[in-house]
Amino acid sequence: MYQITWLRMLRHVFGASTMANAAVLAIFMGGLGAGGLLLGKRADSHPSPLALYARLELGVAAAAALSPFLIWLVRELYLGLGGQEALGTVGGTALRLILSAIVLGIPTFLMGGTLPAAVKAAERAHDLGRRSLGLIYAMNTLGAVTGTMWATFLALELLGTRAALWSATAANALIALIALYVAHLVAKADANAVQAAAPAAVQPAAEVHPQAPQRLVWVAAGLVGFVFLLMELCWYRVLAPLLGGSSYTFGLILGVALFGIGIGGLLYAFGGASKRPTLMTFAVTCVLEAFFLALPLWFGDDIAVWTMALRPLGFSGFWTLVAVWGVVAMVVIFPAAVVAGYQFPVLIALLGTGEEDVGKHIGVAYAWNTGGAILGSLAGGFGLIPLLGAVGVWQLGVTVLVVLGLACVAVVARRGQRTGARAATVVVLGVLCAGCLSAEGPTAFWRHSPIGIGHLKPQLDSPNDLQALLRDRRRPIVWEEDGVESSVALHGGNGLSFIVHGKPDGNAIGDAPTQVMSGIIPAALHPDPQSALVIGLGTGSTAGWLAAIPSMQRVDAVEFEEAILHVAAACHHVNHQALDNPKLNIILGDGREVLLASDQKYDVIHYIRETYLRPYNL
Repeated sequence: MYQITWLRMLRHVFGASTMANAAVLAIFMGGLGAGGLLLGKRADSHPSPLALYARLELGVAAAAALSPFLIWLVRELYLGLGGQEALGTVGGTALRLILSAIVLGIPTFLMGGTLPAAVKAAERAHDLGRRSLGLIYAMNTLGAVTGTMWATFLALELLGTRAALWSATAANALIALIALYVAHLVAKADANAVQAAAPAAVQPAAEVHPQAPQRLVWVAAGLVGFVFLLMELCWYRVLAPLLGGSSYTFGLILGVALFGIGIGGLLYAFGGASKRPTLMTFAVTCVLEAFFLALPLWFGDDIAVWTMALRPLGFSGFWTLVAVWGVVAMVVIFPAAVVAGYQFPVLIALLGTGEEDVGKHIGVAYAWNTGGAILGSLAGGFGLIPLLGAVGVWQLGVTVLVVLGLACVAVVARRGQRTGARAATVVVLGVLCAGCLSAEGPTAFWRHSPIGIGHLKPQLDSPNDLQALLRDRRRPIVWEEDGVESSVALHGGNGLSFIVHGKPDGNAIGDAPTQVMSGIIPAALHPDPQSALVIGLGTGSTAGWLAAIPSMQRVDAVEFEEAILHVAAACHHVNHQALDNPKLNIILGDGREVLLASDQKYDVIHYIRETYLRPYNL
């Protein structure tokens, strides 16, 4: 709930661009990793880890309760300095990181120490496989699912953002008080047990050897974190056309991913306490996760066809529609997420057994895992998705996991240990992954059709009708690109239309009356229009026609996605060659942030919601 509400609040300050969201998420996850790294060791040496856990939760509740007031302060500072437009990309990003740290640094740092402390309180020496870790990790993640779904679909609307956050802090404080009470009871029971017990000779602890080189485990934790966050970005990008691309889509994908992780943790917890996983166990989880990630690529457009068939069920009501979305998300995300949830406790169990140094092991592995996730978020949003495309990054994630699994097999063989049938399993699954990667994968029918918003309702009476539909949706796409913010395409049927996340957002011919006249009419009503602001460039028609007015001196066009500039360039015949007009100034950024941070005054401000609709701005 904290993550959802903080993202919502800080979007009202920094805007909704990938850069802004990345800065917030980097501080959020970085705080968790730093807290795990530093407080995990503290949990090992603390006389009452459960009491430490309770105090950390109280600290989280107090710091989170104050965060709305800090966000107000941050808003005044950020907008007072002019935002990204005044500071530039580098300066704006640096300022967002600093201001996000002011708001999120303390509570997320304390949060990072809660898992090591809770596990240290529950683990026992006889638990060689550290199954208690799996159980606590699973319950923690399933709680995150509940918080995500409650915040996304109900709390934000029913309570408002700040009240939703404060309800979370109240629950947090209650948890802390219960933990303090239980810690007091445990300490009292332990004291009584020590007094009643006869003195016993102290037995030296048996030396426990790691099942894998520590550095390999750290790197592996970083790589699996990198891949999973990268895949979350890909899932959002490729599922948006099927699920509608709304703010609900983000929450649903996050909820399904967390649910799978939680179930995976439970599956690990159900294993035998005396059975310790090996590096070969981890190798199998890597290639199995890769296989489940690759399988939707093999099915390709079939998944879009199934979604199209299910979509009419959503017309009966909102919750039925959410159920349809959930089924689609479960098919694509859930199996791989289950394996990922099983995988993290395996990494911790490779380092040791029972309660010995468990806080330190969790903290360091968690720090590497969150570090990899931060790198995946930044690399995916700013580099890999625009460079390789969402499907290309999807394939990259599968490849990284397969290579990691094979590398673990090689390490086991090099150490002279038996690999057995599990090595064959790794190889077979790797070959199956390669076969899935060779498939066509999602095409324009999946990526650029209005399936999610229910606008594709064909009459299919035979297999030939389906094949004709697939051809008719693929053939008119004359250009497509995965930008930093959105997937964009140009549809060449009946004039050029541009498509964002599968949703047609404007046609150069069909929408010309709206695009042109909604700018021209207010300019005509003004006695002497000299400046205009257009939010959303689109086909460039509104900005181009405004810039063509003789009295107009300056037209600022704010565009969220740089790839849209190609759309405006392609529509130059109908937009008065907008991009060649020196009076037109393109600003890449969030329109809300620009309006809040700028002191510029305009004679005409033009904003059509449909041409500016973006997933994070609903």
